[in-house]
Amino acid sequence: MENQVAVSTPGSNPFLTAQAQVANLRCQAFMQKMLAAELRQEAGRIAHDNVLVKRRTAATGGINSLITGALTAR
Repeated sequence: MENQVAVSTPGSNPFLTAQAQVANLRCQAFMQKMLAAELRQEAGRIAHDNVLVKRRTAATGGINSLITGALTAR
């Protein structure tokens, strides 16, 4: 791009500006794709952690029931 500016003909400035804007948009689109992929990964991690918390909660509830049953049976 910089080499094109050095050897560009007079009046081609709008074309070169448009090319630079297109390159900038492509870069931004790529960055958005990367951020979206990171967000999907993080969502997967959070969902997995949530499943583990729910399992622990269910196990704790079961243990509480057993303890309560053992204490009231006496």
